[in-house]
Amino acid sequence: MESRMETMNNVKTSEEMNTGIANGFHEKVANEYASADDLLETITDELRKSMQEMKENVLEQVNDRLNDMIAEILLEFKTSLTKRDLSSSMDIYRDKRQSGKKDKLPDKEFLPRNSIFTNLFKIKHIRTVYNVFMVILILLCLNTIWSDIIESGTLMLGTETIRKAFAKFPACLCIWSLMQISTLGVYVPFNLWSNQRLQFSPKSLVQKLWDYGWLTTFILYQVLFLFFSTRAMLNENLGIASSLIILLEQMRLTMKSYAFIRSVAPRFISYKPHSDVSQPSGPGFSQYLYFLFAPTLVYRDKYPRTDKIRWMMVMKNLVEVVLIIFFLALIMERFVIPVFNIFGTQNIEPKWIIKTMIDASVPGILFFISGNYLLLHAWLNAWAEMLRFADRLFYEDWWNSTCYRTYYRTWNIVVHDWLHTYIYKDMYEIVLPQSKTVATIAVFLVSAIFHEYVLAFAFRFFCPIMLVLFGGLGLSLVYLGKIATSNIFMWFTFCLGNGVMFTLYTMEYYSRINCSPYPDYYLDLVIPRSWTCQTQFLV
Repeated sequence: MESRMETMNNVKTSEEMNTGIANGFHEKVANEYASADDLLETITDELRKSMQEMKENVLEQVNDRLNDMIAEILLEFKTSLTKRDLSSSMDIYRDKRQSGKKDKLPDKEFLPRNSIFTNLFKIKHIRTVYNVFMVILILLCLNTIWSDIIESGTLMLGTETIRKAFAKFPACLCIWSLMQISTLGVYVPFNLWSNQRLQFSPKSLVQKLWDYGWLTTFILYQVLFLFFSTRAMLNENLGIASSLIILLEQMRLTMKSYAFIRSVAPRFISYKPHSDVSQPSGPGFSQYLYFLFAPTLVYRDKYPRTDKIRWMMVMKNLVEVVLIIFFLALIMERFVIPVFNIFGTQNIEPKWIIKTMIDASVPGILFFISGNYLLLHAWLNAWAEMLRFADRLFYEDWWNSTCYRTYYRTWNIVVHDWLHTYIYKDMYEIVLPQSKTVATIAVFLVSAIFHEYVLAFAFRFFCPIMLVLFGGLGLSLVYLGKIATSNIFMWFTFCLGNGVMFTLYTMEYYSRINCSPYPDYYLDLVIPRSWTCQTQFLV
């Protein structure tokens, strides 16, 4: 019994031991499995992190590469677009077209385009320069108002200076109208010459006499045109501004009539009756009339035209013309007249003249820039808009010039085109072929003579400052420009040269008012009084 009980206890103990062992094993296995799950989860997390980092690195590299590729494409596109824009811009602002004939210089080409300032003023940074000039005008107005009130007790605001400058303006308009009618009359004898010439035998004596006879008549007409209009201006004793209107219109109409004859006459001279070329015909009167008022001096049968007239643009330009006239009058009243009106009334030392020349550089350059803007931008753009004349390239970016050769070609395209087409080309191609030096000298000589002619009759005295500075020093600076190419040098000499001219012309003007004339009338006309004016104060 006891052995059975012991046996049963041993069995029970074995079972308990087995159960404990089993439970321990299960716990161990469970713990091991738990550790394995944790390990697996840890490994999975690490793999996930590694894969995420790899993914991010790959995406970052791909993104960087895509950005680089896009940037390269955009840069290439922008470069090509810029090149096209620059070539298009250069194409728009070119003013010459290569001739198809050998050894021939380029011809003037008319294209639809705006003036440079018109485009530049669309940029707010450049527009600020325009605003600065407006502020200067306002400040000059305030200064003049205060000076008028303090000095005279009346508000003049430059009107007295303008009234004197435009004295006898109705007489000026009358003389201008007669000049215009006279130039219109050139069309009739030209058609008479051209139509009758076709009836003569080619190269016959009658044809030669006919040609030379009408050529002499045209030259005589040009001389008489200048003589009678100038005489009428002097007899009426017009103001300086009114005189400048007549003299500048003289030059304009003279160059217009010459350009018309020089451009159209070769059609009839070169015509051969027995050739296959059809008989030439002259331009209609409407074409000639349009040319006389169009803002160009180079004749063409047709010009590019705009679709419509923008009257607000016309009014804006005309208002600018009036404002600039007041601006110039205020400059004269505040910076010029108070300084120079003493000349001839007291002894002036040489150092005063030198100092004044330097000081006069400021009003001189302001006068030039304002006058340039008035004539070549505001006034010509107003007429171009009213006549729907599409080519508004009246000047180029002369302010960026690094030498005077570039400056002379760009500051006044209207006159430069005439000189290039009818003086330089004819000298280079016909008179002395292949001689650029002679052609250049001829252009400068003609330009200097006519500049001096205008100033001499406007001021009523001959003082060849422009002839020396423009025809002599200006020509030398063209060749010096091959050595000295600097925008600073150009502006420095340009401002100083304007100061010298401003000073010497103004001194001579007040010498004519304050100093005694020479005993000989004709000697007094050609010798400046300012040379001997100061001797009356010497003991």
